[in-house]
Amino acid sequence: MSIASDYANALYDVGKSDFPSKSDLLANLRTVLKRRGHEKFLPQIYTEYQKLALREKRLARHKKVTPEQERTRILLELYRALSRA
Repeated sequence: MSIASDYANALYDVGKSDFPSKSDLLANLRTVLKRRGHEKFLPQIYTEYQKLALREKRLARHKKVTPEQERTRILLELYRALSRA
C-alpha cells in the first residue's frame, strides 16, 4: 500500500463515521498533509478515495439479490433435485 492509499483509507473510514463537519475534515487533512510534506499526494489520495467509494457502491449492488437471481437459484435447486432422482 502506498502513502496515498493509506490516507484515502483513513479519510474514508473517518468520513463514514459521525464526524461533525466534512469541510473541517478536509481542512484538517490538508493541514496534516502540509505539516508532513505530503501535499503532493493530494491528487492520488483523491483517486484512491474515488476507488474506495466505487468499490463500496459496486459491492452493495452485487450483494443485492434480484428476483431473477432468486428464481434462477430455485430452478437450479429443483433441477439438481430432479436429476438426482
